[in-house]
Amino acid sequence: MSHTTAASIFHPLRPRPGAVLPKIAVLALLGLLSSGCQVPQLSLVPTEMPSPTATATATATVTPTATATSTPTATPTSTPRATATPSVTPAAGPDAAAAEVSLAAAATPRPWPTPDAAAAEDHFWLGRPTGPEARQWGSPYYPYGSTAGGKLYLHQGTDIENPFGTRLLAPAAGTVVFAGPDDEIAIGPKPNFYGNTVIVELDRTYQGQPVYVLLGHMQSIAVGTGQKVRSGQVVGEVGMTGVAIGPHVHVEVRVGENDHLHTRNAEFWLEPLPGHGVLAGRVLDSAGYALPTVEILLYPGPDFASPRYYTFTYEDRPGLINPDDEWGENFLLADLPANTYLLEVNAGGRSVRQEVTIRPGRTSWVEARLP
Repeated sequence: MSHTTAASIFHPLRPRPGAVLPKIAVLALLGLLSSGCQVPQLSLVPTEMPSPTATATATATVTPTATATSTPTATPTSTPRATATPSVTPAAGPDAAAAEVSLAAAATPRPWPTPDAAAAEDHFWLGRPTGPEARQWGSPYYPYGSTAGGKLYLHQGTDIENPFGTRLLAPAAGTVVFAGPDDEIAIGPKPNFYGNTVIVELDRTYQGQPVYVLLGHMQSIAVGTGQKVRSGQVVGEVGMTGVAIGPHVHVEVRVGENDHLHTRNAEFWLEPLPGHGVLAGRVLDSAGYALPTVEILLYPGPDFASPRYYTFTYEDRPGLINPDDEWGENFLLADLPANTYLLEVNAGGRSVRQEVTIRPGRTSWVEARLP
């Protein structure tokens, strides 16, 4: 699979008048997003736009890196993404911490893995588990590696909300290795966590390792263990069994072993929607340790007037949250309309900002190291 390399240096800039909302305004916007209010749709033109050269002001130490991009193997048929209304939130309970096994492994800090992203290639192997008539993008409120601000379980997949009974499709060709309820066997952190679940082992391997895709919280299951499935085959219906509030499908990718300690960010495996791309990167301290739960805002061009998309860096949980083997990211924003954006990272009272270009069907990469 081919990939193109282009420079993308992360410059710390002084705030531009009118470009950055006051902190209280940013929090108000995030409140709107997380409370289910609809943000007005912006008219974004999905074309490649040049990234203007920024003038740096020394407010933080930043490591220049390259933007590695590649062309996906297939183009899905779907509706372009708007900002999703994050109304599906799997429930947390008083035993949330107990549900996370092997927490001792997460207690010891470690340098974040830093593979050479310039040599990485995309592996968009998975089709969307819902058809073009349904919602196909993940919730921005509860992404991989987050706890939704400490309210919920540590999330090891992505959630796609749809009504009860929405068809669920096999994301790729493979063999069903589990199909049924998980009330007697812990396929997640504890029994009856994902409810009715289907796990497919893909026909292809990744760097010599098996790849498993889990679809959880299903209302009904249409396949059985040991059955071969083709990409796009109906495997069940959307539900809310297990630990869930509201109907949705939990999509989880596991590499190497079929257990919840070997997950990767599923949105690094799902084919981008047409006209959309992926932004990924690392936010690290000067020693190379990951900075967890750092706020990241994305302002769409050409005016960069207000943040339209947002996320946070992953929780630093070694053994529970795993970066991609090739990219080594600790944040990711998927299904971004192709455009030029102003990226803002807020950590320790500093605002690090850079214009980045998202191209359809590709991953754009940035890295920031802060003192």
